[in-house]
Amino acid sequence: MRAWILERQSKIEDRPLKLVDIPDPEPREGQIRIKVRFCGICRTDLHIAEGDHPLHKKPVILGHQIVGTVDRSRGRRIKEGDRVGLTWLYSSCNSCKYCLTGRENYCPDIVRTGWDVDGGFAEYVIAEEEYVAPLDIPLKDEDCAPLMCPGVIAHLCYELAEVKPGDKIGLIGFGPTAFYLMKIANHIGADVYVSTRSRYHQEIAAELSARWIGNIAEKDFPDKMDSIIYFPPAGEMFTRALRNLKRGGILVLAPIASQSPMIVENYGEDLWGKDIRTVYNIRRSTIMKMLNLARKVDFSIDKEVFDFEELQDAMIKVRSGKLERMTAIIRVG
Repeated sequence: MRAWILERQSKIEDRPLKLVDIPDPEPREGQIRIKVRFCGICRTDLHIAEGDHPLHKKPVILGHQIVGTVDRSRGRRIKEGDRVGLTWLYSSCNSCKYCLTGRENYCPDIVRTGWDVDGGFAEYVIAEEEYVAPLDIPLKDEDCAPLMCPGVIAHLCYELAEVKPGDKIGLIGFGPTAFYLMKIANHIGADVYVSTRSRYHQEIAAELSARWIGNIAEKDFPDKMDSIIYFPPAGEMFTRALRNLKRGGILVLAPIASQSPMIVENYGEDLWGKDIRTVYNIRRSTIMKMLNLARKVDFSIDKEVFDFEELQDAMIKVRSGKLERMTAIIRVG
């Protein structure tokens, strides 16, 4: 099969990935093989390629927003010909206290797709049957791919923030995850306040009926928020986010890394009586909840689709902020 492999980490502009021919992988008992149709590009792929996260496998095939068709099955539930998705959550131990309570995202032996094992920037990928998501939902393949990461993360943010109908939710930063969060909020009847500098993202937020659109670096939200989801991978807006939160409110930190410290300047004024929660991997229960919601909500997203051979060009475009759509998808097969 053809696959993009990463052996040496470097800035994506140096084109560290190599397109090679390698043997087709074969599933073991309890596994399936997916013929990949589409795979989304995630910021995490860039973090791994560029060395912000260490290599856990060398070489490794990146990519974890995977949609395809099962072409070989050695499982019991998933059949050949089924349309399925594969997420960042490749597997977990199924026996620790976290796994036994439905919180496998905290499992110390968690395995991540496209980091600990090979991912979807290839013609085929092997998956553990019990962690695969059946895609019996009314969405095109290319729209299902980003649902496997920013979509699922959006639902996890929604759960962590304990959003209820009528709540005021603040979004600081706006990308695919925020897009899905707005779709969920609209569905349940919560009001969304969006802080973003991007004119394009402001237009998307307006189309999704945001209650307020601005930039809280310049002006606070007009009201205190019941919950805020924070996306910037930096700490500059952290204190301002806390100051825009109600007592008893919840701040959800969504980035997987921060390029600068997140400092609480005044414990009594800024943090006391408020909760801070973080997104950490994902759960199977969250995946299924998002897929159930996808039967009721149209999660089609504005996307730019690239050919398989254009992967590194697409990653460079994402890295430089020159992507002209909400997200980037690679057409594999």
